[in-house]
Amino acid sequence: MNRHFFIAVPLPPVIKAALKERCEKMKTDFHFKRWVHQEDYHITLAFLGQAGDDELKFVIDETKKNLMNVPPFELKIQRFNIFGRKEYPRILWVDLLESHQLNSLREIVYLDCMKAGFELDKKPFIPHITVARKWDEAFGKFPFEVLLEEDFQLPKFLVKEVILYESKLEEIPKYQKRAVISLNDQ
Repeated sequence: MNRHFFIAVPLPPVIKAALKERCEKMKTDFHFKRWVHQEDYHITLAFLGQAGDDELKFVIDETKKNLMNVPPFELKIQRFNIFGRKEYPRILWVDLLESHQLNSLREIVYLDCMKAGFELDKKPFIPHITVARKWDEAFGKFPFEVLLEEDFQLPKFLVKEVILYESKLEEIPKYQKRAVISLNDQ
């Protein structure tokens, strides 16, 4: 069996619940084939792919050491967006307010994963929370103008840890915690 891993910022339960509630209301106008289970909402920092225990231990140990001096920080969700063609998007996602702290955290995690020997995505980092996949073309073109009208406010939330997740694609929720790495909370 293939084991796939990634490191991500988890969302607090109150934010997951609020996103889930909003997504339930959106399903009337936004016909995606798959909606992400609320327990799987997260912000990916590095997708590792397949990994052995030694590689995982190295990256966990290295990241723990390098996050000891990183203080917790707040993030704020700001709006919905899409990846893919405007008419038939692949992904519906939630955007975050620009955060230098999040970018720095991602840089630390990314470099630790590279040191461990992982080949990571070279695309620019676009922090986001995926909420749905694969627009159902049977419903015509995606109503992008309606998406732009979607306005919602959620409280800021505190980032105080990152999680090593394992993907279990045959299960729901799909992602299982394998290690928790805390930021310095002094």
